Amino acid sequence: ETVNNTNSSTFENKNVGTDKTVTVNSITLVDGSNGGLASNYSISTGQTTTANISKKTLTVSGIAASNKSYDGTTSVTLDTSSVSYNGLVSGDSFAGSFSGVFANENIGTGRIVNITSSYSGDDIGNYNITDQSTHFANITIGNPSIIGLNDQTKNFNTSSYTLPGTSSISGLPIVYSSSDTSVATVDSNTGKVTFVNIGTVTISANIVSTLNYNSATSSYTLEINLNATNINNITSNVINSSGITVVNQSTTLNNTNSFSKSLRLVPKQDSGSINAKIVVIKDNFDANVEGVYIEESSGGKISTEFNDEEEKDKFEEPGGIIDERTIILKISENNEYNYQLELRQKGLVIKPLDNSSVSFVESNKGLVIESAISEIMNIVGFVKGQLKTIVIDIKNRF
Repeated sequence: ETVNNTNSSTFENKNVGTDKTVTVNSITLVDGSNGGLASNYSISTGQTTTANISKKTLTVSGIAASNKSYDGTTSVTLDTSSVSYNGLVSGDSFAGSFSGVFANENIGTGRIVNITSSYSGDDIGNYNITDQSTHFANITIGNPSIIGLNDQTKNFNTSSYTLPGTSSISGLPIVYSSSDTSVATVDSNTGKVTFVNIGTVTISANIVSTLNYNSATSSYTLEINLNATNINNITSNVINSSGITVVNQSTTLNNTNSFSKSLRLVPKQDSGSINAKIVVIKDNFDANVEGVYIEESSGGKISTEFNDEEEKDKFEEPGGIIDERTIILKISENNEYNYQLELRQKGLVIKPLDNSSVSFVESNKGLVIESAISEIMNIVGFVKGQLKTIVIDIKNRF
């Protein structure tokens, strides 16, 4: 005969393990077969046995990757709002943390996103976890911008500064250029600006387009002044400014490049504009045309473009002297340069009075010419349109 039973038994705890103790908490006998009656028997609770608890399979899904525009990185934003833990027992302590990266940074549709997962909670050891390892998202073409550039006003004595732009997409190369290299040059890679002359110039910054991103441009205006009050700090000492005494002498520009005086009275005029050949006389006494000074509304500039060599070599003799002056060109408190100016019938002669002034005019012709013209505009007899030749006489060394 047989007797059946119903019972309630429990493991010592819920966690995975082998040979875990199982305790019978309650048991009830039930009539069996072949005449087995439950009433003929009695049984007590508390019996124990052993059994195993194996890990349960848990599958992670529902993680999505967000599209983005090109930013030069493989970073990606994951959306875990719909993450699913299929197989998780209700009430178990279990949580997931997820991060992802694109396979590479380049643009494309349906780009693979690799997902890395980590888990925490008291019950993670009770599961065999199947991760969601990938998803797909798009990287669209980038649209960078350049920030950090703003208009600048500088004094010429500063000589240089660096103002780099910043790309909104990190790491993109920026190429810099100057609208007028006779006023200021700029390092195309670093944005370092070096002053050449006083004046106004536009500094541009450009990002060149590629397959991954579009082009971008930005710019700022740079104004370079002689000093804090521009030309007002130039001091002058008039050697002969009356313009009344008339001395008539012939004047020639011979092979020694010396000039003889010829003073005469000429009414002061400001009409016309200046377009004058720049002639430099050096140690070998040769007179070489090095450019053309052209007056513009924003200040003068020096052009070195000529139609041909014959045009370049020709220049008008400056003529007789109308007036003479000296100027002290103050660049800073401790930097000043001395020049003698000769306003002539058709030109202007600039002569440095010491070696430092020689060196300065050699590298800053435009600035010295601009300052000299600002001074001679106050001289009786100055006629803009008749200024055909500007001679920089640096044959003398001191």
